[in-house]
Amino acid sequence: MAKTVIVTLTDDIDGGVADETLHFSVDGKRYQIDVNASNAAKVRAAFKPFIEKGRASNSSPRTRAARSNSSSGVKTLFSQLSSGEKDRFRAWANMATARRISDARVNSWVEAGKP
Repeated sequence: MAKTVIVTLTDDIDGGVADETLHFSVDGKRYQIDVNASNAAKVRAAFKPFIEKGRASNSSPRTRAARSNSSSGVKTLFSQLSSGEKDRFRAWANMATARRISDARVNSWVEAGKP
């Protein structure tokens, strides 16, 4: 059986159709926003004077964010499961020894009916 999935982005500013997802980082925290071409231009124009005066960073914001999240007590979906649910998830995902489990993977398990 064939399946076609169509993903339509909605502009987070005005609710219309978005053309792209913009990624940016401020104070070590990463953000993304779905915007149309006009709103994307506004975001880029707003950041332009700061980018022109700023300097590129060699460190990866994703790596820093992952480290800060793990040490700051940010709760993941997996951390909020009961011990029985964690056992069932690990069996379902064939991840007996995995230490870091993404929220997306837990959401897949939930969507599968928490087998």
